[in-house]
Amino acid sequence: MLTKEVVLSKCHVESLSDVKKLTLWGSDLENIDIISELTNLEIPSLSINKISSLKPFENCANLKELYLRKNNISNIEEIAYLKKCTSLRILWLEENPICELPSYREQVLQMLPQVMKLDNILTTQNN
Repeated sequence: MLTKEVVLSKCHVESLSDVKKLTLWGSDLENIDIISELTNLEIPSLSINKISSLKPFENCANLKELYLRKNNISNIEEIAYLKKCTSLRILWLEENPICELPSYREQVLQMLPQVMKLDNILTTQNN
């Protein structure tokens, strides 16, 4: 489980509101609920974990890039939690079960039209 103490020590900051970048890939994380308290988070890199929900990112309004490759996200409805993240430009979900869904890419871009790069592939107005 990702805790306040882990985040503060990893990021070398004194408060959760100071965290802008968080890199914890390959950490066997399932529960990342503390992310909801990182209101100034811009670039989390949480690939190669066991994360199955995007809900903790719901209030991360400053999110610019989100790296969640190789996790357990399987429900397309999870993408809706990122709708308030209007600054989100790069989203990497490759190698999650969600990516196997028919029209996955189109659905994600329909919900998040501001994303300019999805799974390391530039988006276009025609996607």
